[in-house]
Amino acid sequence: MKKKTKIKQIFLNNWALKLFSLIAAFLLWLLVIVVEDPEAEKSFYDIPVRLINTDVLEENGMVYEVLDKTDSVRSVTVTAPKTVRDELISSDIIAEADFSKLTVTNTVEINFYSLRYNDRISNITGSNAILKLNIEEKKTRRLALELSTTGAVEDGYIISNLSADQNRIEVSGPASVISRIATAGAVVDVTDSNSNISTYADVVLYDSEGKVIEVNNLTVSVKSVLVHVDILASKTVPVRYYIMGTPAAGYLYTGEIFAEPERVLIAGDSNVLAGIQAITVSAEELDITGCSEDLKKTVDLEEYLPEGVQFADKGFNGKATITVSIEPEFTRELRIAAGHIRITDVPAGYTVELENESASYLFSIKGLEESVNSLDVNTLYGNISMNTFMEDRNIEELEPGTYSVEVAFTLPGDMVSVQPLRVNIVISNPEEE
Repeated sequence: MKKKTKIKQIFLNNWALKLFSLIAAFLLWLLVIVVEDPEAEKSFYDIPVRLINTDVLEENGMVYEVLDKTDSVRSVTVTAPKTVRDELISSDIIAEADFSKLTVTNTVEINFYSLRYNDRISNITGSNAILKLNIEEKKTRRLALELSTTGAVEDGYIISNLSADQNRIEVSGPASVISRIATAGAVVDVTDSNSNISTYADVVLYDSEGKVIEVNNLTVSVKSVLVHVDILASKTVPVRYYIMGTPAAGYLYTGEIFAEPERVLIAGDSNVLAGIQAITVSAEELDITGCSEDLKKTVDLEEYLPEGVQFADKGFNGKATITVSIEPEFTRELRIAAGHIRITDVPAGYTVELENESASYLFSIKGLEESVNSLDVNTLYGNISMNTFMEDRNIEELEPGTYSVEVAFTLPGDMVSVQPLRVNIVISNPEEE
């Protein structure tokens, strides 16, 4: 308790004198600051380097690339009086590289100064004072612009055409970078589209492996182009082929046409497509008159497309290759039993019979080999119509006797008889007898 009292007395004794001394010391310190204005350091951060006289390289056909991010100084330290330091801001500090002072090692010294109070700054330094450069010969290249799309249009639609307001670009820059450029392209997203598109697309540079090349150190004549995408409705329809004419004597048309394609994908206005059910090739294109072998022909299907309609498959050249099958006639000799010859339309009161009911007859037919060989003789029947017999002779009544008549056969498909089969019939009238 006594100790606390003693300490208290130390502070309270002559307190006025002590307060005066404190105030006097502060005023003295303030006087020194104002009069002396002492120097100290102040730092400024991320100061960009101003590049001047770069045309020295450009005039000599050279281009440069700043290395290791040396075109920005992480920190600049300024030594100056307090009154100056308090006034300075980052925009006052200048870091400058003069390209006219380029060294043989492709570096430029960075000089520092202040836009204000520069004459009152005793020292100014940066964390890095060298601008490092990669200097190369400048090259220029012209490239065709390749257009492409990404995504898929709506089902039932196709992309019919791609075009741009500019199809060539010019790129300039370091020779090493220019030599890596393989193609220039612009890509448009067409996902779920069902109508024409016009939009701007960025120009992208690619190397031979399809990797994107950055354009930071390149000069490109255009950064983007206006791309037009034509989108049409599409439809798959059959191609129909017809023939005309008759092959050479002894030859037959097999009925088979081998054509490629059999179906095509067409595109156009949806209202026009609705009325198209097939592409029909004119029979005049496939005239087999006088042919003694397969007719082979190439037809341009584009001539058969209605106006405003086109082929949707870009890989299809519009040509159809067609083969019309022609074969020699094939002959086969058949034996027809008398029981397979029928006599019809016999007038009342008359009897008509084959002269030899137990005989069999040779009958030759001709046609396509496959058809002729497949014919089952057991299913083949001939017919003798007495009405036809009487009409051919222009008679109204039959006269008994023996007559030679032609047997009529109904042959399937393209088969015909080599020559008519004739047999003898016996006509009798039992009532008169």
